[in-house]
Amino acid sequence: MIPFVNLAAQYKMYREELDSAISSVLQSGDYIGGKAVRNFEENLRIDTGCAHAISCASGTSALRLSLRALGLEPGDEVIVPDYTFIATAEAVVLEGGIPRFADVNENFLIAPESVAERISPKTVGIIAVDLFGQCADYPRLQEIAQKHHLWILEDAAQSFGATQNGKAAGSLATIAATSFYPTKPFGSFGDGGAVFTNDEHLAERVRIFARHGQNAQGVYAECGTNSRLDAIQAAILSVKRKHFPAELERRRKNAARYDSFFSKLPAISTPKIETGNQSIYAQYALRIPKRDAFRQKLLQLEIPTRIYYESPLSQEPCFARFKTAAQDGKQNPISNKLAEESLCLPICAFSDAESIIQKINGHLPEFLELLSCR
Repeated sequence: MIPFVNLAAQYKMYREELDSAISSVLQSGDYIGGKAVRNFEENLRIDTGCAHAISCASGTSALRLSLRALGLEPGDEVIVPDYTFIATAEAVVLEGGIPRFADVNENFLIAPESVAERISPKTVGIIAVDLFGQCADYPRLQEIAQKHHLWILEDAAQSFGATQNGKAAGSLATIAATSFYPTKPFGSFGDGGAVFTNDEHLAERVRIFARHGQNAQGVYAECGTNSRLDAIQAAILSVKRKHFPAELERRRKNAARYDSFFSKLPAISTPKIETGNQSIYAQYALRIPKRDAFRQKLLQLEIPTRIYYESPLSQEPCFARFKTAAQDGKQNPISNKLAEESLCLPICAFSDAESIIQKINGHLPEFLELLSCR
């Protein structure tokens, strides 16, 4: 079976550059911090247009550092999408907050109207997730946030490289967090993440918390954590950054080919990119009413797939202690529907959408029969 994300092919393509970058770090003796990390953070700042880019240990760590910097306190409520990866709501809980679960729209993005319904006297902020590679509706979310004096944290773990109305993902909210997990479109060879902001105070708070609470004067004024991107990962990402635009173009070509094919099949919904957005297609997510049967036929053809996510977060046992979780979940019909219908196909720059389509075409009558049955 072909890989769902072909990281081995990517390494083979850039092997000489990557090996050289890793060797340079090893020879420098600067394994934590140093020139490789400083240069990478400067490039991140340039790419996002943000005044501050602070690398850290992971995307989850970036979320937690952001919440700490924003001043989240025990009992504060933060509105998050019900359909997303657990880290978004988990970070709120680990920092003492209460997640309130808003529904998403048909394009997998947090729905502003549902956000407005979840606001209570305890609400302090919103985490909007740029799911599957396109940005949430920040103009409408900003209107809500300003009206109720809330901050917005952009979870850009799946959208680094995307844009909205010409502005880069990571620059669209009060503060933003991203991930460099290996399977991300812009991924390292291990864990890594970053925080972006234009707010100098928030940036300094993030830096303090990421180094055990130590301030610029060397004083440990409060307890923090250890959250750093190591120099080898920074060097690897700096190599990949050179090739990132070309990889995004190949992802978009794969997506366009999928769109052309699947839009002609009955009962299948292809991803819709909202006006003003340019997606990086972190995932290519179809909606298929008979998803499980369709997936099984793809498996028989040795076509890999992934299901993200099999249930809304409000239904996960770890959030059952919050009485509002179940109440919120009952009001999120689209999140529940997406959990039943969404199916992702290989989309990375080293995947060949055409060959996958040809495999399906060879058995098209079987797929059409499956889709037409009630």
